[in-house]
Amino acid sequence: MTATIIDIAKKAGVSVSTVSRVLNNKPDVSKETQERIRATIKDLDYSPNKVARNLVLKRSNVIGFIASDITNASFPELARGVVVKAKEYGYSVMFFDAHKDSRVEKEAIGLLRSKQVDGIILSFNEANRDELLKLRDENFPVVQIYRKSSESMISTIAIDNVANGYLGTKYLLDAGHTQIGHITTGDLTQSGYERKLGYLKALTEANIDIDENLIVEGVSSVEAGRECMERLLDLKSRPTALFASHDVLAIGAYDAILDRGLSIPGDISVVGHDNIEIAKMIRPRLTTIDTFKYILGQASVDLLIEEMAVESHQCKELVYPGELVVRDSVRIL
Repeated sequence: MTATIIDIAKKAGVSVSTVSRVLNNKPDVSKETQERIRATIKDLDYSPNKVARNLVLKRSNVIGFIASDITNASFPELARGVVVKAKEYGYSVMFFDAHKDSRVEKEAIGLLRSKQVDGIILSFNEANRDELLKLRDENFPVVQIYRKSSESMISTIAIDNVANGYLGTKYLLDAGHTQIGHITTGDLTQSGYERKLGYLKALTEANIDIDENLIVEGVSSVEAGRECMERLLDLKSRPTALFASHDVLAIGAYDAILDRGLSIPGDISVVGHDNIEIAKMIRPRLTTIDTFKYILGQASVDLLIEEMAVESHQCKELVYPGELVVRDSVRIL
C-alpha cells in the first residue's frame, strides 16, 4: 500500500502538519527534524500524488461536517472532537445541519463543495447512498461517522452497536433480570436496529424467549421514551428492567416510571446508551454505555486527512467498542 503523510508522521515521530511544512519547504522546522522527515520519506518511498499536493498546499484550509441533527445530545462532544483535531492540522470546520432530512443532506454536499472545502465528514442514512457513491467515484475525500456505510463504500468511523446492545442487556441479565423491556428506534435508524440485534442476541444466549410485547419503537426523543415506557407499564406482566437504545429514550422512560409512583431501580432498572452529559446528573444517575464521542470526532479527522493524502478511497472501517458506565439505575436481584 502506498505510504501516506500519516505513515511518515508516525515513523518520524512528528505531527502530520510538520510533515506538510517540510514537504512544502516551510522554514519553521528545525534542521534536525527536516532531515529525519526527509530520511523517512526516502525510506518509505513516498511520492506525493495530486491529492496529497492539494493537502500540502491547503487549498481552502476548511473541511466540512454535515450533521444529521445538531439537536442530538451526542453532537456537541462529537463536534468538539472534530474541531480540536482539525485545528491541529491547521484546518477550520464548516458545519451544516441537515435537520434529519435526506434532501437537505444532498443539498449540503453541493453547498460545501461550492465553498471548495478540502474534504467532508458526514453522517448519512441509506436514503443518500447514491450521493455517497458519487463522492466515492469522484475520489472526493469523505468520511462517514457514527454509522457504517453499506458495502464499505467509503471510509467509516463507527461504533459497534450490536456489541453495545448486547453489553447493556447482558448487564441486566447478570443482575438477575429476565423480564427486560427494550425501547428502540428500531428500523427507523441503523443504530437502533443494530442495538436491538444485540438485545435479542443477549436474550437468546440466556435461553430467554423473545416477547415482542416487551419491544417498543419510537423516534429518538424524550417524549417518545415516555410514551414507549407507558406502553410497557400497561402490560399485565410489566418488565423489571429496561434497556433503552438511546439515553434520551431512557430519560423519557424515567419520567413515565416516576409518574406512576414507581421507583428506579427499586421497581424497574434502567440502562441507556450514549452517556450524554445529563446521564450523570439525573437521579438516580443513569447506567449507560459510553461511545467516546470526542474520540470518534478526532478519529474522523485523522481518517479524513488520510483520505486527502491518497489517490483513491481506502474504504477503511474503524469500529470502536463502547464501555459500560455503571451508576445507580440498576438493582441486583
